[in-house]
Order: sequence, then structure tokens, then C-alpha cells
Amino acid sequence: MAQGSGTSPDLLVCPRAMRCLTGCLLSVGFTVNVGGVEDWRFLHAYPSQYVAQKLGSSQEIVVDGMLDDAAWQEVSATHNAWVDLAQLRFPDFVLPTEYTSSVKVRWDAQYLYLGVDLGEPFVTGTVTGHNADLTSSNPIGNVPYYDNDFEFFVDVTGSNYFYKEFEINFLNATYDVLWRSADEGLGSVGVPCCSDNTCARWCQNSSFPWYGGTWSMYPRMTTATAKTSHGWSVEIAFPLYGDAASGGLLDVGEVDGVAADSTLFDPNNGAKYWLVDFSRAEHPFFTSNASNFGALCPIIQQTQPTLLGDDRWSCYWEWAWQSTGGHQYMHNPDTWGFLQFASHSDDVECLNVEWPVRYVLAQLYQAEVAYAQETGVYTSDVSSLLDGGYCTIANGCNTTDIRTALSLVDTFTVKVAVDNQATSCVRYAHGGLARNWTGGPCFTATVDVVVSDGSVVGGTIKEDRFLKTYLPAGGALCLTEPSLVV
Repeated sequence: MAQGSGTSPDLLVCPRAMRCLTGCLLSVGFTVNVGGVEDWRFLHAYPSQYVAQKLGSSQEIVVDGMLDDAAWQEVSATHNAWVDLAQLRFPDFVLPTEYTSSVKVRWDAQYLYLGVDLGEPFVTGTVTGHNADLTSSNPIGNVPYYDNDFEFFVDVTGSNYFYKEFEINFLNATYDVLWRSADEGLGSVGVPCCSDNTCARWCQNSSFPWYGGTWSMYPRMTTATAKTSHGWSVEIAFPLYGDAASGGLLDVGEVDGVAADSTLFDPNNGAKYWLVDFSRAEHPFFTSNASNFGALCPIIQQTQPTLLGDDRWSCYWEWAWQSTGGHQYMHNPDTWGFLQFASHSDDVECLNVEWPVRYVLAQLYQAEVAYAQETGVYTSDVSSLLDGGYCTIANGCNTTDIRTALSLVDTFTVKVAVDNQATSCVRYAHGGLARNWTGGPCFTATVDVVVSDGSVVGGTIKEDRFLKTYLPAGGALCLTEPSLVV
């Protein structure tokens, strides 16, 4: 496979059960060569992708948790096995068969629909309610992920900004939130910001009053759960558009004081891709006496380092449709998979032509921030990031692939502009200084890629993790010719 198989590099055909082109290559854990040349598309690292077909004009989905509507029966579910969040760091992890999980997605003029099937030997829960009304007997918290839950993350702009998080447990307790920028936690790099509206990078984690907002898709968001023979199922209808009373998935806010144009990301207006991920939190204490499990968590972690948390309530695994690289935290939007929007009759997978640009930019951001956390400044010398060990699996960065991009000078143009005298940008923790939304130096990384049709796809990422891509007018949207379903 590494040397190519004689198949045209621009058209590979394989069963949809193997996820077409990407499925053929995802099992390869290194840079693919096509005809002896390293593949500029980085297909070996291409994330999970799902083709969401639009509902027919006379079709409807009744949200009752049962997944028995004809609209669900006619489409395929996600095929790939779910993995640990930090799968690259824990390649030996295999999701036990009894926890097998899958999702189907449909959409129409007003809603995005999810049908979720979760294998679960321990169907239970303690949390009830929604957002501010959530209650639980759990002494540590009352959001659904303190139970075994299902979670949905979506970044409709692909910018790492104004993404949404949704959680639901078996008792149909729900939590939805709008994050202005990527949250920090469990070793992931997040953008420091205030928890009120007193600073420019105001965190709009607005499900809770102390974050200054009331954003939620409830009550127009409808949800239901049901018990199955092997676990539980979930149905959800998310409104695409907000109104005066509640939010929608296409609420995209503003960046740098400029209101984003939501029509650019609207599938009803031709938008083709969103960044999404599906995940589930699994708490092992349900298999044992909860009062004794707190002491067992660190013991289990000695042999199962994928287990997160340190007490009987927060001790859990997080499994996802698409791993977040080396990060053990869901809040890394630029590592998520792609949701591809298609018509009712179209199930052809089209790999996102933006992928090589996005892949390199996301890793440059991680390496630059790691460099700044040690030195207090950024560097325009990308090679020094690689040689200095700032690009590692732990921060979701692949040294080999970045070197490949730098070496393919006829295909990639990679530049990093820095202003280390500035004090107006995000400051990451360094030398005893705490992280802050301002007070730090600035950088902008730029990547341009000459794609198969000769056009140039480009993008930038800044120190605040705002990622933006540029497509040529009339250029191809698919990284390769669309894969045939056979």
C-alpha cells in the first residue's frame, strides 16, 4: 500500500463498508506514497467522514427514540469503529463489542436529525432536566456526561470558533452550549478568555448564567431516547436556524468584530461540509459498587491510561467516532471529522479539498504554541519547531507529515509570520506568567496547496486558533474524484 497498488491516485474504488477512499487508507499509519512520491493529500490521516442525505420532500422523522422511520432505514450508519480520543497515543485500544456505537444523519430545510444506536450493558442514569434545570443525586455535578451519555460536537464554520456541544443521557437529560473558542483542558491548548463580556474574546459558554448568556436550542430542539435489546438509542432534531427565543446550529457569531455570514455555511445554500464529532462518556463504576470505585480509578489507570478522572463520579472513558489526535479532550475542533451534505439521491463520498491545508495548519498551531510555552515567543522557522521536539503525538502533531509538506515545494507554500514585540494577542503560560486572552506576541501561519486541477487552496491560522480557508472560484470541492459506491 505504501508504494501504491497501480490504482490511479485520483480515483480509488472500494466498498462503502470500507469508507470508500478513506477507508482503504486509514489502516495505514504512515505517509502514503503514490508512484514513489509522498502523497500531498495526506490521505492516511484523513478523518472520519459521513455523507448526510437530505430527506425526501414527503419524508419525515418522528422523534421518539425508536429509529424505525423509513427515513432511517434507507441510509447507512457510520461504519468505522469508535476509538479512544487519543487513539494515536493508545493504538492498542479496541472498543469492546458490547459498546458498539453508530450514528445516522439526515437533514431538511429546517433541521439536522441524528439517529444514534449505542451498545451499553449498563443502561442507567441520575441526571434529569435541561441546562439550568439539570439536577442529579451525583455530588460532583449534574451535566449528562456524569452519567453514561452520547455527545455531539459541531463547528459549522470550520474555524474552531462558535462551535456547539450537545450531551444527552438515557433519561433524556440534555445540555447544549455555544463555545466561542476552543476550550482548554486535559493537556489541550485552549484560547484564554473571560467568563463574562468584559474582554474581546468573551467565552460564550452560555448554558450557565455566570457565562452571561442564555443561548440554547431548547425547546425547538427535540430529543428522545429508548431502551434496546443491546443498549439504548437516541433521536434528535436540531434546528438549523436560531430565532428570537432559541438558538440554532447556524448561529455563528462574529470574529474580530465582524459578523460572520451564516449563509456561507448553510447546507440549504450549498454548503458541503461541517466539522463534527460524536462521542460517549462511559463510567466504569456502574459495573461495581460506586462507593468503592473511587479508590479503584488510579489502580485501573495503571494498566488502562485511557481512563480519565480520579474519583468515582468523574472517572470515565471517552470514546469517539473520530479521535482527536493525541489529545484527551473533545474540544479540539480542527481534529474532528467531516459531515458532508448531499441530496436525497446522492450517497457518493467527496473528500474535502481543504483537507491538506487544514491538516498542516492545525499542526503548525500546536507546534507554535508549544514553542511559545517554552520560549515566550513564536518562530518563523518551521524546521526549528520540528527539530526542537515541539511537534509530537501528545499535541496532535506529526513531524513526518509537516516535513513532507515542506519538501513538496511545487505543491505546498508554508509560511509563518511572527510579531514577538506585540502584546495584543493571546498569551500562553510561560515563565511564571499565567495564560491570558491578551498580553502576548502574535503569529499567523499560511499554507497554500496546488490541488489536482491546478487551482490553489489556501488558509491561515492565528495564535488565537482562528482558522480560515480560501477556495478558488469554480474550483473543485473534492480532493479526489468522488469515490464510487460499489
